Amino acid sequence: MPTIEDIFEPHTATASSFSTYEAGDVAYVTNGFKDNGVLGFVAAKPDDRVYEFNGIVLSAFCEATLQIAPYIARGNGGSGLIVLEPKVPLSTATLGYLAAHINTALKWRFNWYRQATTDRIRRLAIPDPIEANVSFPVKEFLPVVSQTKQKKNWEVKFRPFALDELFELASGDYHNAAELPDGDVPLISCGDADNGITRFVSVPPENIYNRKLTIAFNGMNTLTTKYHPYDFATKDDVAICTARSPLKVSTLMFIQLMMAREKWRYSYYRKCFMEKLSRQSVLLPAKKSEVDEETIEIILKSTAYWDGLRSRLE
Repeated sequence: MPTIEDIFEPHTATASSFSTYEAGDVAYVTNGFKDNGVLGFVAAKPDDRVYEFNGIVLSAFCEATLQIAPYIARGNGGSGLIVLEPKVPLSTATLGYLAAHINTALKWRFNWYRQATTDRIRRLAIPDPIEANVSFPVKEFLPVVSQTKQKKNWEVKFRPFALDELFELASGDYHNAAELPDGDVPLISCGDADNGITRFVSVPPENIYNRKLTIAFNGMNTLTTKYHPYDFATKDDVAICTARSPLKVSTLMFIQLMMAREKWRYSYYRKCFMEKLSRQSVLLPAKKSEVDEETIEIILKSTAYWDGLRSRLE
């Protein structure tokens, strides 16, 4: 197998802290996978290197993200990024394939105490891109620049809303999934993978739900919240959330995101149950005593993936 330096020319990133930039249309790449590593869109400074090629950006922990030109990459703070420039043109699908390989096969080598540097990553082996046969439409799933994906300064007032204030909460219907006959209705459990779907079953119409949130009571994923824009059935290790008044899809998705911030409260050994869940609150933008759905929709529209996600939800 070739090495990284056989395929790429590594560059050490040099961009300043994100907070020092004005809003613009150049992607600012930082550590992590959130929003594909794009923290926001900025106006590059005169001494910045703006990367005008599609490439791979590695964090200090070897988190690889595929970036589409133009972009700059964070270089300050002692844990700056590494930008991999292809020595010959590579398709976005091939770059995505190589980034996925780095994340699955090489990332484990690095941590807080052994961070990735250009010298450490140069000789790591990666698949030969010439032999890669990749047809997955990677580019369709990458962030795109939009006027809403900018640094914004507006004041959003949050307040906690009890789940019982927003939803009628009910336990799922089935305890033993193995007793249900096979069918075409997704059965939702407390797992995190596959949006909580554990298998496909046949159940009576009165036990089929649609376009609702479920919240896990127990397991390693307690309080994991999932939105299901399709017919589904439930195990009794999740709660079914029926909105007391109509809520926008964007609001439901935002609640799902904000519930993830509360998962630290429970664990496999400290499970949740209906009484606790009804008292659990979620922090949401508010106008006086009401959920500020307009602001929530603006927030979600500012994310790079919302347009594609919304088409699958509505």
